[in-house]
Amino acid sequence: MPKKVLVTGGAGFIGSHVVDKLIEKGYDVEVIDDLSTGRKENLPNNVKLKIKQVKDMDGSDVKNFDVIIHCAAQVSTFYSVDYPEEDFKRNALSTFHLFELCRKYNDNTLIVYTSSRSVHGDIPEPYIADESFPYNPSTFYNTHKIYGELLCKIYKELYGMKFVILRPSNVYGPRQPYWVGGWYNFIAYWINLALQNKPIPIYGKGTQIRDYTYVEDTARAYILAIENSKAIGEAFLLPTGRGVSLNELADLIIKLSGSNSVKQYLPPRKGDIQRFVGSYKKAKEILGWEPKVTLEEGLKKEIEWVKKDLKINYHTELQFHS
Repeated sequence: MPKKVLVTGGAGFIGSHVVDKLIEKGYDVEVIDDLSTGRKENLPNNVKLKIKQVKDMDGSDVKNFDVIIHCAAQVSTFYSVDYPEEDFKRNALSTFHLFELCRKYNDNTLIVYTSSRSVHGDIPEPYIADESFPYNPSTFYNTHKIYGELLCKIYKELYGMKFVILRPSNVYGPRQPYWVGGWYNFIAYWINLALQNKPIPIYGKGTQIRDYTYVEDTARAYILAIENSKAIGEAFLLPTGRGVSLNELADLIIKLSGSNSVKQYLPPRKGDIQRFVGSYKKAKEILGWEPKVTLEEGLKKEIEWVKKDLKINYHTELQFHS
């Protein structure tokens, strides 16, 4: 019998790619998603979808699964600055609710918790972050992600539950919701603007450095994590080791899009991390994971997807406009 896997947020950006990888490997997959930014069309027709928020899940939603992959979240660090209570409900409280359901109704399941590289905060030159770097939150978003990681630790120590923590790093690629207005999905948002020759908004001087990982590379790590018993109880960063400034990224998007857009500089945002570059050494040593898609290749794929999607779906920007 194939293993049964539940993916929360499985119709969303990262989650739907994880679902694809699971299906390819023959897993029996179900999805819970509230479709706030996810879409039904991101999922294969044969995948069962329950439309609900994590906070509304009950025991019947977690029973009989061998693995539960928790991708559902509010994923904008800047949204969390403006709406901290909402971020607490959707990230911290929902994660606690899910773990409590598992403790009560399925305490032998393996839980893969989606954290973030942002739990490490600013990484000054010339350092490259690894999993041993301390927590250094700058917003409610990464504070609540740290809370989730600590819950993993406590549920493991008190109840013997099994966890793997993954820390994706500025993930980009197809299905990134370009219509949400740039709260967290700014690469897709920038691509949408570039295709319309509109200005590319940059908050601050554009010297902020990030480490961007392609979504299919990120999704592959989830499969490797659930298939390797050595991963249980561990946390893994999923970066590329290449730092790219916002100015460089904007120039690259403008170039690859064949755009006439210009960069528009705006006041800095509170909580913005100035530099993150990370190491995937641990993920490579234990999971056998490493990034395969270069930033240039990945951006080309995302640009083509946005072009294609714009022809099929006309999206007005949702309420969370930047």
